[in-house]
Order: sequence, then structure tokens, then C-alpha cells
Amino acid sequence: MLCEELPKIMWFENNNDYTECHYLFHYIIIPDTKEETMTVRIWHSDYCYDKCKDQIVSERTFPMTAEGREQMIEYIRQEDYNYVQK
Repeated sequence: MLCEELPKIMWFENNNDYTECHYLFHYIIIPDTKEETMTVRIWHSDYCYDKCKDQIVSERTFPMTAEGREQMIEYIRQEDYNYVQK
């Protein structure tokens, strides 16, 4: 299941990105330490984020908190579910 090994908040507080995929469903989490937010970008492709920046199908920003992390996990899993149902 997606997000099983999603890092804790400290990972993002240290300005580290995180990416994961499930077949053609890909996402990246990009932290903004100045704004204390984490932005999730989702795309559907065989290729990595650097090759698909113009193919983002969904994007959402969350606060860099434990609650924001939980909301982000729900969002990612729901987006994956919606993609699989198509």
C-alpha cells in the first residue's frame, strides 16, 4: 500500500523530497521549510518527476505537521484509488 514507508516530519523539515510509485501512479512530496508546508504532485507515467513536470494531474499543499502528514497520506491514497478505478 502506498505511504507505508513514508518518512516522518523530520525528513521533510530537513528539506528532503520523497517520491514513490504504484505502477503508473507516481507522486513526489516537496517540502518548503520557509513556509512549513509539503506539496504533493501526482502524475501518471513510466517516467520520473524530472521527465514529467508538465504532466502533473493533481497537486495539493499540506502543513508540515503530524496532522498534515496524515491528511497527505489520505489524499495520496484517495488519488491512487481514483486512478485505479478509471
